[in-house]
Amino acid sequence: MMSRTRSRIAVVGLVAVLCSSTPGFVGVATAAPCAQLDDQRGWGQPVWCAEFDDFLDPNEWAVYDSPGHAGNGRRSPGQLFLGDGALFLYGTPDGTTAGLAARYTQQYGRWETRIRLYPGAGSYHPVALLWPAGGGGGVKPNGGEEIDFLEVIDDPERQRPNFFMHSPQGRQEAHASLDMTTWHTYAVETSPEGVVGYIDGQEWFRSDIAVTTPMSACLQLDWFPGEGSEGEAWMEVDWLRIYALT
Repeated sequence: MMSRTRSRIAVVGLVAVLCSSTPGFVGVATAAPCAQLDDQRGWGQPVWCAEFDDFLDPNEWAVYDSPGHAGNGRRSPGQLFLGDGALFLYGTPDGTTAGLAARYTQQYGRWETRIRLYPGAGSYHPVALLWPAGGGGGVKPNGGEEIDFLEVIDDPERQRPNFFMHSPQGRQEAHASLDMTTWHTYAVETSPEGVVGYIDGQEWFRSDIAVTTPMSACLQLDWFPGEGSEGEAWMEVDWLRIYALT
């Protein structure tokens, strides 16, 4: 595993090619091209992909430039970096951090991302989530639906992943023990039968509550000052892939 120090030197030394856009806006985007993958799970081929090899296309991504979570700190495009075929989100001790939302939306399907975290401030929550179209970036969507298929809370060593599903019927959750400082995949499936969460292809969450609107994938490093140790944090994303429901 690359240390946080080595990661920072490698990434900050590269040029970050980013897009900027209205906070919270998520619209329907054309499908980003996908390489042919070995379909071992029967999910078919992705309909939308982000491999983070070169730049963030503003037609595919809305990059947050807005106040941070609950108005704390700041989400800035300058806290996103591309390097070594990965996307890095970096949060500073003063709460300057990052977030972005894919513009591609669908109501039913599967979203999967490969993420590695680094030991860091407990006050930073790395999050991979689904918002209804129009949510994200601090904008609360109508209907109260939200699926956090990875959220890390007050966990400086990054060992406790959490799954939270928010709906008008209330909140459902799951918890696990996992060394997230190594690479893992986190996925969520939505269908008329409900919602299923996966870590490394293994189910760890299931609900019979179905979403009622098209959803968009978001990647966020959220700052919760006073709720955990202070300091900096890194979140590294290798790729994000979206599948239709087969």
